Amino acid sequence: MNLDISYLWQKFAFQLVHKTTIWTLLVLLATAGVSWHLGNLLDKHNEREREANMAHRTAIGYTATALFLWLFSFIMG
Repeated sequence: MNLDISYLWQKFAFQLVHKTTIWTLLVLLATAGVSWHLGNLLDKHNEREREANMAHRTAIGYTATALFLWLFSFIMG
């Protein structure tokens, strides 16, 4: 069985573009906002710095994912 990489890439890009909706992006951004807020709340407690940093990194990751999906859908769509 011969796998054609260009076919797999086209199939993946098509599925990603057509499954990325505004609701997906809004959920990712809302989750990022809540995670950032949680990080700020945990940052107020002196002994929760590690968890606060993880919540902030998670928020940045969700925001980066939402921006990547939006740009990918905009360019490839």
